Amino acid sequence: MVLNTEKKILLRYPITGFPHRSELCQIDAGEDFLPAIYTAFSGTTARTAAVLSMSAEDEKLLRQNLENLGYTDIMTIAFTHTDRGKIGMCIGSRVKDNLLQIAVVLRGTTGDEWYSNFDIGYSAEHSGFARAADFAELKLGDYVFTHAIGRDPVFFITGYSRGGAVANILAKRLCDRYGLEQVCAYTFASPATTISRRTNRYSTIFNLVRDEDFFTRVPLTGWGYTRYGKSLSMSDAGDMTARFKELTGKEYIGFTRQAAVDNFLHAAMNLAPNVHAYYERRRQVGDKRLSLYEFMRAVADMLSENMDEAAADVFLSAMVSEYTDLISFLSSGADLYELIGSAGGVPKCSVADSHCPAAYMAALDVFLQK
Repeated sequence: MVLNTEKKILLRYPITGFPHRSELCQIDAGEDFLPAIYTAFSGTTARTAAVLSMSAEDEKLLRQNLENLGYTDIMTIAFTHTDRGKIGMCIGSRVKDNLLQIAVVLRGTTGDEWYSNFDIGYSAEHSGFARAADFAELKLGDYVFTHAIGRDPVFFITGYSRGGAVANILAKRLCDRYGLEQVCAYTFASPATTISRRTNRYSTIFNLVRDEDFFTRVPLTGWGYTRYGKSLSMSDAGDMTARFKELTGKEYIGFTRQAAVDNFLHAAMNLAPNVHAYYERRRQVGDKRLSLYEFMRAVADMLSENMDEAAADVFLSAMVSEYTDLISFLSSGADLYELIGSAGGVPKCSVADSHCPAAYMAALDVFLQK
């Protein structure tokens, strides 16, 4: 249940992967959580955005959080679907100073959306994320058309992981259409989204990442990929493991240094020095020849709970192939056979722990205390 008091707004977010655990977050009710100047980073805005992003896995809880922040006319879209070209999203609005403030929260990856995450494509923007942003932009356009009558809209955009990547692209498009002063965006754990060289001009988009998180380091910088706006690393803020245990009740098994991820990226770059090689350069894996893209589709089979005998064979055969270093990295902190046999989506391992919402909430708490 989300509570409201005279002095504090209390929002609640679930601790993903740890059943029945959730955490309260206090927001000062005497001051709006959105900053007066969107180009200035705000800890309060970041914390509120993080809570909304992390609660997006629970449609009811997300709606309650938005209501407690004063948003009405809330609608959720594609939350129960896993269409690779779509994304779960929630839109709400409130009126402040005669402006219509529209909030958009993009849900993280579920089900078959994992395949879209590894579909980079050859365009200026990551193909899978751009298609999802097309969908989100269309639905948001419908909402603006029916709600922004006689008022100028301003936008607050946030999301975690895949949701963060789509939020990054969507916020850029809104900046282009409405102007930077109309858009405030905070993303979390977002992969890279674009090869554009004009990303710094989007000064109202803030991307909070961890360098120990593999998902924020792909597609590879060596391929020219980056994000719109400013990326803020929370890796140098201090030790977040104690806070992680406080949140989850479990020890953190994720990476505490970025060296392991650096080594993985170096191995991936050797396998595929560019996007064309990612799709086309094949290596022997058992009785098959697989490109890095085809290998990552086997990873998507595991993450989307579509693991079958053929996909399991790819993992086992890869242990004695040129993909050995990648398999070793992806299975860090877990037994490979446990990963293959996992029936619950993203399995417990170092890569997953480094990327999970609890790690980001723990890191954000430490980061904001600097």
